[in-house]
Amino acid sequence: MNALTSLATSALLGTEHRPPEWPALDGPLGEMLANLPRDRTEKALLQTAGVLGTCHLAGWIPPVMEAAVQPAAGEGALRHQLAAEHQQTLSSILADGPLRLQAEAFQRLAAAGCGLPYRLLPKALDGGKRSTALRPFLLPVIGSRGAWLAAQNDAWSYAAGGTIDASNDETWEHGSLDQRKLFLAALRSHDPAKARELVAAAVATESARERTALIECLTTGLSVADQDLLEATLADKSKEARQAAAQLLSSLPESRFMQRMTARVLPCVTMEKRFLRGTVVTLEPPAAYLAEWKNDLIEEAKPKGMAMGERAWWLFQIVRAVPLEWWESHTAMKPAELIGWAQKSDWKDALLQGWAAAQALQKRAPWAEAFLSTEIPSGTALNPLDLLESLPLPLREKHFLRLFDSASAKQGAASSALLDRFLASIPFDAPPLSIETAKHLTRVLKHRVGGGDVRYDWKLKDSLVELACVLPRELFNDFADGWDLSKDELKPFAEAIARLGIVLDQRRQLHTLKS
Repeated sequence: MNALTSLATSALLGTEHRPPEWPALDGPLGEMLANLPRDRTEKALLQTAGVLGTCHLAGWIPPVMEAAVQPAAGEGALRHQLAAEHQQTLSSILADGPLRLQAEAFQRLAAAGCGLPYRLLPKALDGGKRSTALRPFLLPVIGSRGAWLAAQNDAWSYAAGGTIDASNDETWEHGSLDQRKLFLAALRSHDPAKARELVAAAVATESARERTALIECLTTGLSVADQDLLEATLADKSKEARQAAAQLLSSLPESRFMQRMTARVLPCVTMEKRFLRGTVVTLEPPAAYLAEWKNDLIEEAKPKGMAMGERAWWLFQIVRAVPLEWWESHTAMKPAELIGWAQKSDWKDALLQGWAAAQALQKRAPWAEAFLSTEIPSGTALNPLDLLESLPLPLREKHFLRLFDSASAKQGAASSALLDRFLASIPFDAPPLSIETAKHLTRVLKHRVGGGDVRYDWKLKDSLVELACVLPRELFNDFADGWDLSKDELKPFAEAIARLGIVLDQRRQLHTLKS
């Protein structure tokens, strides 16, 4: 960074946030700048910038420091000499292939003990700069040459093997809110304790909006070690910051916050053994509001227009912050049984909506499956797409197909949105879809596209290409063949069909990589 750019940065951020770095120059120009009075920082900055700007207009070039000579890159252990057809395939994939296909290419290379050809390293490093999701798959195949190359370009520093210096990082000190959030997200995966310290120091001075945003960054790497900071934030002046802290604490079953909520609901649940009926579970909400509840953001007055009564409102707020596991262990009922029990209760709305809110945060697979197998309570933020993402992949496929078929029968656009979200939820390193699921989707989609009822469904075009990236090898031909492009109904999908064919050909080529 030259002297004029450094001064401009100080002026933009404010000299109280970033004091100017006064240029140290030799000769008459240096003497002139040194003699400018600096009792008023802002005035001195403008005068210095004016002098340097005039010199630049006159053609003056500041002295350039001689760059340090970088050591040559080593060869490393990866094999970089690939067959010409594999190099061409990799080049095409990096040029315009879907991110999921790029991730598969990197995984195939790593499994074969190969590295990226040297000429493709810049393009691959650029891809990793744009997509953090690609980085775990890219880094194992760049080799020592790629790490050396990354060290020469700040934009590729993520691949240079360096660590984050949070004590003096300029992004944290002077960056925008979005830049600081990205910095914190990266630091939380590397040093969560240091990131927590930075957030704790920042919330003491930042605005309500920034405090809330920084607290939300603790989502990455959230652990019980964060609870002291989050507990302190429950008393923040900003309602949004308090709510963000409460949500994070509600994601930690072992937190003191959730223990307090469990202690509040415990007296409400009665277990009674009755002759011939076994154990009967009954529930009676709190009879009165306690002042201490306010400290944990339990509000006394229910929102206007809410159908719940006052006591149900209190119960709902407590239930949504109780660990779902507690209900199972305390009542000896499984999630599906608990949902059935709640539906017969006088307090079903408070229970079902509270459990739905808890599931949205705690993401328990047994509860997700139970909710998917019944009617999701109205008035909750929970939806089938969120529930699907809480399930392991085999169960996710099973419930997705049921939802997909139901949506297809009612409204085509709804099923396309569901397919898009389902595909996006599959991790890049997940195995291909099961043959049964892939066959079903191939049959249904070909029928819908060929029937013309999705002619204007633009999202489905992208989903077809994405689906080609997760198909099992056995279904490549079934999916690629049989598209009759002479039919008017298929013409809007001609480009997508051509792309999915290319993707499948590229995947075939990747499968031939050998160690």
